[in-house]
Amino acid sequence: MTLFFNHHRLLKHVITLSLFALTGHAIAVSHLSGEVPYENIEATAIPLVDGPKTILGQSFKYPSGTPLINAFNIDIPVGKKTSLHKHAVPLFVYVVSGEMIVDYGSKGKRTFKAGAAYIEAIEWCHIAQAVGNQPTKIIGVYLGQEKPDQIKPETCTKPN
Repeated sequence: MTLFFNHHRLLKHVITLSLFALTGHAIAVSHLSGEVPYENIEATAIPLVDGPKTILGQSFKYPSGTPLINAFNIDIPVGKKTSLHKHAVPLFVYVVSGEMIVDYGSKGKRTFKAGAAYIEAIEWCHIAQAVGNQPTKIIGVYLGQEKPDQIKPETCTKPN
């Protein structure tokens, strides 16, 4: 009889520990959806405008070679325009504050306000301008490769 109770108690502990482990795993997995905090840390997904493609609907892939990922805080003063330029690699853009209009030439203009996130056009000439009454602050994360350094935007001579 003692053997039965010891075996029963051991089985009960194994089941309890298994359920605990599965529950912890479920919480960790659900963190990806943002429904349940993971380790008491809240994570809210940032939806991408037109994701998972670039803002112009282009498919993209990550460059091969040794990865080089750089993130920048970018401040564009009110009314300031960037030069006509293009990007060779995927660029994740998150508008922290302000508002900007990006002119994609023959593909039209897009307006982005605080909270917008998108993947910038690749190999497509465009100009961004801060509009409204405050500077536009964005976070730009370039996904390039180390050699050659593909992160620096290239100047364009004419719009697409």
